[in-house]
Amino acid sequence: MRNAHWWLLLAALLLLVFSQTFCAEEAIAVAISDIEQQPKATEADAPFASVYLKLDGSWQGEFLIYRDPSPQALNGRDLEAALRAGVDYSQYELMSAIQVEQLYHSISPYFQEVQITDYYPETGDTIRSRGVNKIQDGQMWCVVQKPDELIIHRGSREGDNGIIWQRNEKEPQRIEYFLETVGPRYYEISGYGYYEGDDPDLSPPLWFYSRYERK
Repeated sequence: MRNAHWWLLLAALLLLVFSQTFCAEEAIAVAISDIEQQPKATEADAPFASVYLKLDGSWQGEFLIYRDPSPQALNGRDLEAALRAGVDYSQYELMSAIQVEQLYHSISPYFQEVQITDYYPETGDTIRSRGVNKIQDGQMWCVVQKPDELIIHRGSREGDNGIIWQRNEKEPQRIEYFLETVGPRYYEISGYGYYEGDDPDLSPPLWFYSRYERK
């Protein structure tokens, strides 16, 4: 009888250790900021299978940053609709033209790795980053680890060839909205941003546009 109790106690301890280990591994796997491990695909992820596949390959182009010198009150203006209709960037001041190379590689229908090289002609600096586009918990995510910042955008589909990426962080303020459109040879990004000290009740102080060509 004592031996039976001993074996029952040992089995219970082993089950507890296994459960704690399994839960710890699951907790690590579901971290949105994790760009190393693939999250386990779920039924909620299935509708997004291969949504990033069109980006696979090598791309090159410029990422342009424009400044609006005199933001105006929005007064109900729909910024997202303005992006879809096309922005007249000539009305803004060009601040920077970053030369960009990107390499996308899908590991699975739900997990795509990306390597990014940004060259800043104004300073001669080259910045290399890495990240992932992934589907996790039925949601699209873009996570990029820059040398000095981890950037996380939540995504949604826009028609057959578009993706909307956005983030809304309070401290410090980081509000960004990007419309990404992918074609066979080119893909374009247009967007805007508010940062620390900017007033979201005014039109965006910064606007973005990029056009990348498949290499």
